Amino acid sequence: MNVLKKKMWIAMMLLSFILALTACGGNTGQADGKQNQTSTEQKPATKTVKTIHGDVTIPTHPQRIVVDMYQNDLLALGIQPVGSVKYYLDNPFSKNLVQGITSIGDRDSVSLEKVLTLEPDLILIGSKDASQYEKYSKIAPTVAIPYGTYKDVHEELTAFGELLGKDQEAKAWLAQYDQRMQAARDKLMGIIQPEDTFTVMEASTKEYYVYGDNFGRGGQAVYRGLDLTPPPLVQKELLGETQWKSVSKEVINQYAGSYIFLTVNKETTGYTGDSIWKSLDAVRNGRVFELQEDRYWYFDPIAIVGQAEEIADMLVQRNKEKASQK
Repeated sequence: MNVLKKKMWIAMMLLSFILALTACGGNTGQADGKQNQTSTEQKPATKTVKTIHGDVTIPTHPQRIVVDMYQNDLLALGIQPVGSVKYYLDNPFSKNLVQGITSIGDRDSVSLEKVLTLEPDLILIGSKDASQYEKYSKIAPTVAIPYGTYKDVHEELTAFGELLGKDQEAKAWLAQYDQRMQAARDKLMGIIQPEDTFTVMEASTKEYYVYGDNFGRGGQAVYRGLDLTPPPLVQKELLGETQWKSVSKEVINQYAGSYIFLTVNKETTGYTGDSIWKSLDAVRNGRVFELQEDRYWYFDPIAIVGQAEEIADMLVQRNKEKASQK
């Protein structure tokens, strides 16, 4: 009898052990199911974006981006492209951010072979030329964003944040941008008068070129960043679709404001002009500020805020010098 009870007890223990293993196996399967469900809910590896050349499928989180223009938009978002154009690598406002980026040539001589060796998973270009797009798109998914697509820094960086999955980084950078711009504008309180007007221009031997608020030369910094007022004709003719205009010397006084920001290079630094130039109010009152082209042709978000701060300091310094002469 004792032997029978002992056998029954052993059988019951074996049955309990088997049931425990079955339960564990069922729990493991359920956990795996949840894990698989979680993995299937992760963001997809690619997404489709609308471009001027149709829908393009790009990586959701690209890791190796090559650019021929928008280098500093990426840098502002904390993304370092693997390849960029020499002209933008030489941008003085971002020299400390480009170490490690490979040059793919210059603006008019990009090496597609160099681009290919960098094995990009996304290429961003600033041209709307279909043949150029076709060449790049054979290497990697390519998004063409023609220069002038965006109205201002906020619109531009927000768009790149959405494109590259860096929305929060865009918001954070733009918040700092707004703070720096406000600080630059605050410096000018009491210095700039409501009636003052400002012209951004270049000089040549036969004519002048006048620029708007979205064409480089410091225009974005002057008109949008610092919120300085253009002369009426500039306001009317150059702050919309048209952003630059050649103006004959005979009528330049109609476009010249009480302050002039004159883009110059090594040959034109210290521009003295002719009798018409010397008759302008800004020239007679010592309100011409020369902007070196290798700093002020750039038009990216990082350059624009740097230019605005430099221009504000120029105006402050000029005011101090004027006050010391009294």
